[in-house]
Amino acid sequence: MQKFILFAFLLLLAACATPLKQGKKSFDRAEYQTAIQFFEQARKKGESPARTNALLAEAYRLSNRIREAEPYYQAALTANANEEEVRFYYGYALKANGKYAEARQAFERYANSGGNTDYVKRAKQEVKNLAQIDELRNRTTYYKVIHCPEINTDEAEFAPVLYQDRLLFSSTRKEGTYAGTGQGFAGIYAFDFTNEENCQGTSQIFSPQLSRGGTNEASPTFARDGSFVVFARSSRGDKGESDEVNLYISRNTEAGWAEAEILPYPVNISEKLYDQGGLEQLRGSKGEAWTSCPSITPDGKRIYFASNRAGGYGGTDIWVADINAGGRISGVRNLGNTINTPGDELFPFVSDEGVLYFASNGHPGLGGLDLFEAIREGGKTMIKNMGAPLNSPADDFALVWKDERRGYFSSNREGSKGDDDIYQFIDETPETKTVNYFLAIEVVGFDPNDPAKKEYPLSNARLDFLQGTMRNRGEKLHNFTADEQGKVGKFPIQLHQDYLVLANAGEEYFKQEVEYTTRGKAIPHELLINPVTDTTLYLKITLEKIVVTEDTVYVPGKELEINFDFNKADIRPDAAVILDEFAIFLKENPQVIVELSSHTDAVGTDYNNELLSQRRAESTVDYLVEKGIEPDRLKAKGYGERFLKIQTQEAEEQNRRTEFRVIGIKR
Repeated sequence: MQKFILFAFLLLLAACATPLKQGKKSFDRAEYQTAIQFFEQARKKGESPARTNALLAEAYRLSNRIREAEPYYQAALTANANEEEVRFYYGYALKANGKYAEARQAFERYANSGGNTDYVKRAKQEVKNLAQIDELRNRTTYYKVIHCPEINTDEAEFAPVLYQDRLLFSSTRKEGTYAGTGQGFAGIYAFDFTNEENCQGTSQIFSPQLSRGGTNEASPTFARDGSFVVFARSSRGDKGESDEVNLYISRNTEAGWAEAEILPYPVNISEKLYDQGGLEQLRGSKGEAWTSCPSITPDGKRIYFASNRAGGYGGTDIWVADINAGGRISGVRNLGNTINTPGDELFPFVSDEGVLYFASNGHPGLGGLDLFEAIREGGKTMIKNMGAPLNSPADDFALVWKDERRGYFSSNREGSKGDDDIYQFIDETPETKTVNYFLAIEVVGFDPNDPAKKEYPLSNARLDFLQGTMRNRGEKLHNFTADEQGKVGKFPIQLHQDYLVLANAGEEYFKQEVEYTTRGKAIPHELLINPVTDTTLYLKITLEKIVVTEDTVYVPGKELEINFDFNKADIRPDAAVILDEFAIFLKENPQVIVELSSHTDAVGTDYNNELLSQRRAESTVDYLVEKGIEPDRLKAKGYGERFLKIQTQEAEEQNRRTEFRVIGIKR
């Protein structure tokens, strides 16, 4: 009887829950599509018109559908809603629907009477931005925009990426329903062209290994040699996972793409902490932050991404970090307030010309997100709206170039097939200027025993100039011998190419392989003055004299260390990339004998750390032997925790390392 009474009481409570209350519960869980359904029921019943319409509008905005939010913002204000968000974002909804005069009035009203200081500042900026609308709409551009119907579906398609002659994109086609939008979960797909000019072809999932049920995956970006991919993934709620969208990395192996792992701090806002048992835990340094839209530069040396982490200028900002051949990240920094605004900046992309493209709703634009380019000239950055027809009153974002004339972007403009769609664009700007590119090389040497480290020219150094990279060698293009000044005179090269230089100055110097790319080095068309321009690029190669060092970590031109996971001696995938290149170096210099010096952090006993460091050194040796290096040239030595590199807990990984030094020469 008591159970029956309890059951009846619960039914009574459920019956008392109004659609507005049920919708608010879903809204608070960020289940916006479910919330919208409840709020619509409440609106039809006439339940609290101001509150219901305000929440409806916000649910549409927060699920990236601000154009649909406009009538609900208007209805909420008519019903005397006074929420700051409603009064402020009503202007953005009007702007997204191309109602510029009304939007300006809405922002002026808020700027004069709003109660949120940040919103007031942004409203004043929007009034200034909207004053430039006519100039933006009337600007002459030469872009032709083409919808891609065979790529797009009724779902959302966005974030195009070019990879190995395929167009990759993100789409909400995965199984299941994402409660935030009511669409499917996002996954990464590949489109194989049968006719690129007309956007014809077929789509399929890019990689089953990178597709995880119950999560959103999007925005892949690849290492220059294709050895790894970085992409954004949302949490599934598994134990130990961050609650936010973070960046993940997957390695390209013989068996396909390996299981993706979250990139550690500092790219994701979460730091990696390690307990005594070696279990990883994620902790937000100032709450969890959203991190997405990764993009590796054409030369493979930097990665751009968008994040709303602390230290930005408001909304989501664009950040940049250094990235090495193994996918290790360092030096995260904000791009500054020339590019970032109190609004949102997203989807960075650096072209082969070195121009940064991004989307923003904070700079003067035509509607929601607009496409912009940032050009460096004379030490200053110029921000330029790309104008119509690339931009529209809707969201236009995620632009990528395939070559000098053709590219792709995303938009939810009028005429789209579903939500966001993929569009192709062609730059039909009249070609009136030509640039010829040349390369000049200088070869210098230095003796590590020289306290001043003074460089000197290496005359008669021999250079082989190849197409390709260390991992993908192409044909030999040139043989050169440096002159008395160690120089090779300029010779013609091509844009958008990767080159490899093999430098040899005799038995006294280490031989080197140096990668050089012309990606990202083109002169932007806007900066050209003359009809024909000749420009020379310069490459300096430093060859170090071979010496035996007793206490100096020393291997020229290579990564100085590899790192290990807590309490482990396994070679990680990022370390394998570095060791593969080191094996090439050892094969080029067969006379060199090296010590593999391994270390630990300060966790655990001295005795256990001595054993662990020795295992790390030996696993490093074993890996190199498998790559064909003679065992008698490799000495494994563990030093335990005697030589800590950094004393802070956040940097414990930097103490778990193997370093390399030359200890002898084979005669």
